[in-house]
Amino acid sequence: MLPMARLMKIEEEYKGKLEIAKEMSDNEKIIHYQGACEGLKVAMSAFTPYLNK
Repeated sequence: MLPMARLMKIEEEYKGKLEIAKEMSDNEKIIHYQGACEGLKVAMSAFTPYLNK
């Protein structure tokens, strides 16, 4: 799979997870959003070399 396609798939997965978080309590949301943000940071750092071309 091409790097950009993988990045788009990861973004789509995290958007879905963030939609689920809307139905959670505040404490659950905080934990969920922190995890999603950390995962997205890792994904973005992995694709940075491809995006800077």
